[in-house]
Amino acid sequence: MLAILMIEMKWYKKDRTPAGAVLRQQYYIPRKIDKHVSLSGTGIFYKQCRYYQNGQIVLSNEDIAQETVYKKHRGKAFTGSDEKQMRLAMLGAKRRKKEQGFFYTIDQLNIPCLAISEEGKNSYRIKWYDSMEGKPRRRGGNEDFGKKGTQFAGQPNLLNETAFILNEGQSGLLKYNYRYSYYEGQWYKCYYVYLVNEKKLTYDIFLRTYDYEYNQLADLF
Repeated sequence: MLAILMIEMKWYKKDRTPAGAVLRQQYYIPRKIDKHVSLSGTGIFYKQCRYYQNGQIVLSNEDIAQETVYKKHRGKAFTGSDEKQMRLAMLGAKRRKKEQGFFYTIDQLNIPCLAISEEGKNSYRIKWYDSMEGKPRRRGGNEDFGKKGTQFAGQPNLLNETAFILNEGQSGLLKYNYRYSYYEGQWYKCYYVYLVNEKKLTYDIFLRTYDYEYNQLADLF
């Protein structure tokens, strides 16, 4: 069974300091699955942790969502009859599932820059590709250049390659980052993705020494 822990960190240019980097590094480490989460399911177990740094404060995606909902609906009771309330409740439930950990099919997963496919029995091919959304551009070999019908068929000089293949009992870590520009200035994202292929899912499955590491950490300025 494949288990994935995706950690995303976002920060702005003002926090590109040695102290800011030390603070961010504390949040990239793997962690246990909460005991109240059910480990009974089929497919791929996926858990995400998303963080936002503002100075010496790091907020989780859950912290931000709760604060946003509190401001918008302060003093209003949830009745379930308002369409917007229902939509927000459904989105909140989906977000909490991902944050706590849940089971998905490969097609349901949407992890930036990662493509996952089954490689025979109890084995998974993990591919990394340049999302072409931020900078810098990663250029190089495109494994799918000549494969008709694939996402990047016919696109030369695009980095799209196998990071590693995980057989049962193996694990891998991917690290990558991007810089973005907007009217509010520059901002940055860094991803640490932990993948473990084990016969049985346990609460401490991500706490281990990893067999493989794929690195796409660029110098961001």
